[in-house]
Amino acid sequence: MAEMREPAQRQSQTGAWEERDLIRRLCHALDIAKLTVEHLAPGGYVDLHDREKNIRAEKVLSETAVLLLAASQVAQSEVQDRVKSLIVCLAPHARSKRALIGMCVEPSVAWEYALGHLCLNRLGCPDSDFDTLLLHALHAQAHAGRERVPHRMLEKEWAALGLRDLAEDDRRIQMSRLSVLNCPMDLLSCRREDMYAFTHALMYVTDFGIRPVPLPRPREVVLAEAEALLAYCLDEQDYDLAGEILLSWPLTGKSWSPAAAFAFRVLAHVEDKAGFLPTPGTRISEIEVRSGVERTQYRLATAYHTAYVMGLLCAASLRPGHAPPASFACKDARPGGTAHILRVLDADGKHPHWREEFNQLTSHEADALAGLLVQVSLRRKTMQRDYSGLLQALEVACDLDLSDMPSAVQAAELLDRLAAYSEIEQKMAATAPADCLEYA
Repeated sequence: MAEMREPAQRQSQTGAWEERDLIRRLCHALDIAKLTVEHLAPGGYVDLHDREKNIRAEKVLSETAVLLLAASQVAQSEVQDRVKSLIVCLAPHARSKRALIGMCVEPSVAWEYALGHLCLNRLGCPDSDFDTLLLHALHAQAHAGRERVPHRMLEKEWAALGLRDLAEDDRRIQMSRLSVLNCPMDLLSCRREDMYAFTHALMYVTDFGIRPVPLPRPREVVLAEAEALLAYCLDEQDYDLAGEILLSWPLTGKSWSPAAAFAFRVLAHVEDKAGFLPTPGTRISEIEVRSGVERTQYRLATAYHTAYVMGLLCAASLRPGHAPPASFACKDARPGGTAHILRVLDADGKHPHWREEFNQLTSHEADALAGLLVQVSLRRKTMQRDYSGLLQALEVACDLDLSDMPSAVQAAELLDRLAAYSEIEQKMAATAPADCLEYA
């Protein structure tokens, strides 16, 4: 896997992130994609020591095809050359006998077997025979015989864009209203799979900026929730998910919040330092004990997805006017406001990677991130079940006029519910029979 070189410059004359650096990172992701197709597309990946690291070939093929579809919108020659080369490499695997038989035997998951093919259709590389068999599978009695959660239903409607006769934007709009994009997220206790549902639904609604349909809720509402999720992912050093959440900004509009711009800077720094964005499942010690092809395959299997996410993020950011700002500030930020919330955070004794980048900021940039730091603290305290600390963080949010953030509102509601619970518990204790109290 090729290593990244430290960029000499990240800021253009317009104040946006340097275009050449975004292209460099996208090309790096496409180079990793080529290696991934060569090593993992034929049969996926099987880890004899940890079955949770096993990867089906269909997943590799689908995700590579999605990256190619997004990258195809970037006009620069070095990107286009890589896209064309990868299409040639990918097509035989995406339309293999394995995929054809899979659609025949399992029509209820025909969309999953066909996703790589459908992306290739949109990339100008059609295959009428594959289309014919896919339509046969979609007309089978059992074609809808597998339960799908809303964002997977939305994925199916998005995939249909690769079949001209089945593409319906109205269906995507309808499915988006059933997804988590149309409901307030549980920002303080949601799980990774909930965040994935959010990010993937957004990708399918926007079609990676190619053929978007309207969001089910206002952009500013969706992005306010995305920022709270981003705060958690940065703090947990989950760069896979952080990168997907960051797509929320370039896929829905041109403006980046200070928190989003800072998060992109953190991801770029980590990628430059490690050569790739590590995932929670990547273990350097396991890479070092392997050699040859086994080592390459392990490294690709555990890191390719995050590399693809960075590629998707750079491709979206290369659309005219959509690049993140290289520096940021907030005119409404209170000077020195971050010092209050940093005292709460530092009491936890954690030292995530984002602090290294934060320590390099100017005072104006640091103050612009007060909201992000408050959201980090609110999530930390909730996960630790430290409700006195949660109240302290909420008080800081109120002092900084940030109490209207969705995560702060949910924190206040949580404390209110706990207060109601405490009253009920006291009543239950007061009215409990004597023999129950003695038993307790």
